[in-house]
Amino acid sequence: MLVVAIATLVSSHAQAAGSQQTIKSYTAADVTSALSRAEQFRREGKYKQALELHVWYHKNALKYDPAQYGVRLSFALSDWAELGQAYPPALHELRSVRNDTLTTYKKNPSDALMYGEVMSIDLALDDLQSANALFYLGQRSGVNDDSLMLDLDRILQTGDLKWISDVIGDPSKKLDAFKHERETALAALSGRKDLAKGLDEMYASQVANLLRAVAKVNGLPAARKLQKKALTFLDSPTIRNALNIP
Repeated sequence: MLVVAIATLVSSHAQAAGSQQTIKSYTAADVTSALSRAEQFRREGKYKQALELHVWYHKNALKYDPAQYGVRLSFALSDWAELGQAYPPALHELRSVRNDTLTTYKKNPSDALMYGEVMSIDLALDDLQSANALFYLGQRSGVNDDSLMLDLDRILQTGDLKWISDVIGDPSKKLDAFKHERETALAALSGRKDLAKGLDEMYASQVANLLRAVAKVNGLPAARKLQKKALTFLDSPTIRNALNIP
């Protein structure tokens, strides 16, 4: 009996050691590779494998590469949602992740980071009804969401004037913020005219959306007044034509 017990104990230790040896330590390169391979699998029609990698990436990216924060909540989610258009189980899984994350967020609705997680998934899913409810839950809990200005064009399409108004807040202050952000970004580019052009196009688009939002909420005269102010620091055809409303 003693011999059997010893043998069993040795075997258990050996199995445990073997299990420890098979645990892979992932690196930042593995994280980047997972996202790239997910996209490759999607193009090849290997949808199940692509979904598995998206799920793994979403759960583990920040653990092995904190620099993935922005990519994880933008390009990665967009790719996942795109996969869902061809493979419904991927869309179902993404909604499930959103619901679980929302449940976690509701336990501490002042958590701005968790709020951002849920909002990013809502926008990737194009679930603006959920995004609207989340926005107001965040507001009541002291979470200020300026990031929705990047999706103001979609919010405009909802026709929800209250939501549009609450997102833009004080239009003049929003425009001042755009001006400051642009100037800071241009200074960091150190004369790179090629990049500066793209930057100006991005800000012109955001200003144009702001002008259209103001026209909807406060009327065309108020929007034209703001337009004149915008053109003093960024003279762009996009801004000039923003209020050419049929």
